[in-house]
Amino acid sequence: MGSSNQIQIKKLKIVRFIFIVLSLLVVVLLFKWQVFDNERFVAIANERFKDIKLPSIRGSILASDGSTLAYSEPRFDIYVWLPEMESAENRGDQTRQEFYESVSSILGITAFELEAKFQTSAQWIKIATKIPLESKDALLELKSEDSGKYFRGIQYEYVNRRVYPEDRLASQILGYVGLYDENSQGVWGLEQYWDGTLRPVEGIVSSEFDSFGNPIALADADFVESKPGANLYTTIDKTLQGILEQKLQEGYIDYKAASATGIIIDPKTGAILAMANYPNFDPNKYYETEDFEAFGNKAISTPYEIGSVAKTFTLAAALDLGKVTPDTILLPDGHNGCEIISPDPKPQDNCRNPENNKSDKPVECICTYDRRPVRRTINVLDGLTASDNIAFRHIALTMTYQEFYEYLAAFGAGAPTQIDLPDESYANLKNFTKWNYADQAVYSYGHGYSMTPLETLSGVASLANDGYRMQPYVVSKVVDYDGNETIMKPKILAKTVRAETAKTMGEMMHRVYLNQLIEKRFKYLSKYNIAMKSGTALIPFTDRAGYSGEINATFVGFDVSPEKTFAMLIKLERPQVGDLSYYNARILWLDTFEAIKDHLQVPAY
Repeated sequence: MGSSNQIQIKKLKIVRFIFIVLSLLVVVLLFKWQVFDNERFVAIANERFKDIKLPSIRGSILASDGSTLAYSEPRFDIYVWLPEMESAENRGDQTRQEFYESVSSILGITAFELEAKFQTSAQWIKIATKIPLESKDALLELKSEDSGKYFRGIQYEYVNRRVYPEDRLASQILGYVGLYDENSQGVWGLEQYWDGTLRPVEGIVSSEFDSFGNPIALADADFVESKPGANLYTTIDKTLQGILEQKLQEGYIDYKAASATGIIIDPKTGAILAMANYPNFDPNKYYETEDFEAFGNKAISTPYEIGSVAKTFTLAAALDLGKVTPDTILLPDGHNGCEIISPDPKPQDNCRNPENNKSDKPVECICTYDRRPVRRTINVLDGLTASDNIAFRHIALTMTYQEFYEYLAAFGAGAPTQIDLPDESYANLKNFTKWNYADQAVYSYGHGYSMTPLETLSGVASLANDGYRMQPYVVSKVVDYDGNETIMKPKILAKTVRAETAKTMGEMMHRVYLNQLIEKRFKYLSKYNIAMKSGTALIPFTDRAGYSGEINATFVGFDVSPEKTFAMLIKLERPQVGDLSYYNARILWLDTFEAIKDHLQVPAY
C-alpha cells in the first residue's frame, strides 16, 4: 500500500508540475501576444473587417430634347483576398503563377506587373480599377487547367465611370469627372457647378469577414443605403450646339484666330440654346488635352473691350432718356476723321499733326477706324450705320456721367450674369464719380471697360425682349431619385430701356443688318427681320499702357420679329485674316445664321 500511494503521489506531482509549466507557458504566450505581438494581431484583425462600398450612379446630364449628354456606367474594382487564395493553393486547387498569367491576360497587363501588386503585407490587395462588366465576369469564370476548379480569392467592388456619348459636343459646358478621383469630383462646367446635386450617396456595409472573404453572419454590421444622384435637364439644343461648334472651328481655321466663341440665347427667357468655344476638348479623354486653355469657357470667363457692339448701349441710353432720336443731327458739317477730346485745346491743335499741338497738356483724340473725313451732315442713324466713333462721342455728350453709367450697369457692365456655371468672371465698371471727359468718350464706342461675351449678349438681347434683361441659365430642371422635380424659372435681372426704345433700336439695327448683306450669296437673307451690330476692338497691351495692333472681332444680332427666336454672338480672338470684324466675324455670323435659321424657325417677311 505504501509503495502504491507513493507512486500515486509522484504522478500527481508530475501532473501538477506539467500543469504549472503549461500555465506559465500560457501566461508567457499571452503576455507575448498582448504586448509584443499586439500590433501584428490588431493588423490581422483589422484585415478581417472591411467596409464594402455600395456605390450608386452619378446623375445624368441631358439635352433639351431629353437625350443624354453625360451618364455613368457600371465599372468594377478588383481585389484579391489573400487568405482565400493561399488556402486554395495549399489544397493544390491552383498555383500562384497560373493565377498571375490567367488574370493578367484579362486585365491587359503582364504577369510580372500583376505579381508586383502582391509585394505588400496587406490581406486585401487591389489589382484593377474600374474595369468593365465583361472583364469582371471573365475573371470570375477563370479556372485552373490542372484542377478544373475556379480560381479562389477574387473579389470585386462596384463603382462607375463617367461617359460623354457626344464626345466633344458641349465639352466646356459639361466639364468632366476625374478618371482617377475616388470621390468622382466634377471639374469645370456643369459637372463642377452642380457636383453636389449630381453626386450620388454611396452606401456602406461595415462587417467582419472569415478567412475566405465571406461575411460572418453573426458579426455586427453597419449599413447605409445608397442613392443615385439627381438628373439635370439642360436648355442645350444639340442640333444648334453641333452647328455652332462646327462653324466656330471653321472660323478659327479660316481666319487664323487664337480662339473662337459663340453663344445662342433665347432672349425671352435667358435660356442658353448653345454655347461653345474652339479649341475644345473630349471629356472622355480630358487627360490627353495639351492646351489647358481648352478647358476654360471663354464665353463666361474672359472679359474684353467689346468695341462698337457697345454702341448699342450708348445709343439705347440716349434714346431712352429722350436726348436724341434717329433723326437728330449730331455733326452738321461732318468731321475730319479725328476729333480732339482734350480739355481747352488751342485753335492750332489737331490730331493729324501732333507736333503742331500747343496745348499745355497732351492732346487726346478719337478717330474713326479709317481716319477719313466725312463732309456731310451726320445724324444718329447715320452714326449707327457707319459705326462712327466721333458721332457716338457726341451722343454720349448728351448724357451726364451718372446717366450714362446707370444705363451701362443696367445692360450688365460691371457685374456677373449669375449663370449656373463655374468660373464666371467680370470686370469692374468705374463709378461715374471718377469719370472724366476721356472716359465718357471712349466708353461711348466700347473701349475703356470690359465685358464677357455672355454679359455682352445678355445686354444686347434685352433689346429683343422689350428691354428686359434675363438671367442666362443652362439647367432647366432637376429631377431627384424620388422623382421630385425642381423647375428653374426665368428671372429678370434688369429693365434696360422702355419697350418703345427697344423697338426703335431693333428697327435701326435692322438697317445695319441690311447694310451687311454685301455678298451675293447673302442677299436672300434680307427677307429676315434681323438686327445686327459689329465690334472691332484693339487689344490693349498687358505690360504697358496703350493698344497693340491686334483685334478682337465681335458680331451680335437678334430676331426682331414678334417670335424673338434667338440672339447670337460670334467672337474671334486675334484673327490674322481681316483687320476689321466686317471681314471675318460678320461672315462667320451670317454663315452660322444661315445654318440655324430653319431649325429655329426664324420667320421671314
